[in-house]
Amino acid sequence: MQAGLRIASPASRHPPGELQDSVSDWASMGLFASIVNQSEEAIISMTIDGLVMSWNSSAERIFGYTPGEMVGQPLARLLPGDGETELNKHLARFRRGERIGRYEAIRNSKDGKQIPVCVTCSPVCDTSNQVVGVSEIVREIQSSEQLDRVERIDERLRSMGRLASRIAHEINNPLASVTNLLFLLERECLTAKSAEYLSLAQREVARIGRISAQSLGICRFSGQTALCPVADIVDEAVVLCHDRIEATGIAIGRDYRPVSMISCHREELRQVMLNVVRNALDAMPHGGTLRLRIRERKDWVTDRNGVLISVGDTGRGMNAETRRRLFEPFFTTKDATGTGLGLWGCAHVITKYGGRILVRSNGKAARSGTVFAMFLPI
Repeated sequence: MQAGLRIASPASRHPPGELQDSVSDWASMGLFASIVNQSEEAIISMTIDGLVMSWNSSAERIFGYTPGEMVGQPLARLLPGDGETELNKHLARFRRGERIGRYEAIRNSKDGKQIPVCVTCSPVCDTSNQVVGVSEIVREIQSSEQLDRVERIDERLRSMGRLASRIAHEINNPLASVTNLLFLLERECLTAKSAEYLSLAQREVARIGRISAQSLGICRFSGQTALCPVADIVDEAVVLCHDRIEATGIAIGRDYRPVSMISCHREELRQVMLNVVRNALDAMPHGGTLRLRIRERKDWVTDRNGVLISVGDTGRGMNAETRRRLFEPFFTTKDATGTGLGLWGCAHVITKYGGRILVRSNGKAARSGTVFAMFLPI
């Protein structure tokens, strides 16, 4: 592994190679190790005996220890009082095949500060489905001031959702009438020029419908999901950006492998892909290459089978501050043209389906590029 995700030397009954094998599909990408290292949450893996095996940059930021100080060391050094006893109980439960899930705890930082955290634990299994380690996603519990800010954001989102629903309702009623009238007009005897104008009007009305749907990206889809082909959804998003791709001379690179279908709302996932593709195009105003990649992979945290969709560009990358706030609602780098809700909505949808969305970017240098990786369970 690279970029701070170090594997400990053999020091427990389960050699590191076993744990590496269980995540090899992800780790072999190189990309995943890098984007995990940039995650806002601390992502820590350890052996079934509690020795730290990987330690990302957010773990270093939150607890103050570098990977070199923690990899190969017991996680118990972060635990106050009888925390080690509690950790041993958790590890024993994992050995018995039980699951723990999410819980709140106190962890010690390097400077002795006690930090309230929310911990999500998952077992890591080898190819024979034996538990060989544990992964933790650790998030700091926010202060009352931060919680107040979150509540204000949530209220703004609720207000915008109500407003968007009202606007969509008001637009869709006359839009349906115009669509029906154009359908009836299509059955009339028209000149070639009139038929051309009618076709243009129908395309524009359809475009208004798509704009209305896109403006509802902050609203939730309801009803039953269905099995959908991932490659078709990705290509539909690209087609919707065809005019812009042609105008800027952007090349499209596709690398699709056969994958299983996933259960989702097709329109909802297409909206996610459309947002991500548009962001990639925004990064390449003077041309470049849009790289699309689809693979079946395993989620290294939960070991679930799924589909990994990668969207990369060759444009200007993002700095560390932008990466840190990328999925924060109302955060935007597009000034008056952005709402700051696009990627927040994408993260919400992917998380709702039990997946994860991660980003890798190499800074703001020209053509340094950015890659969004979206994992969706099968």
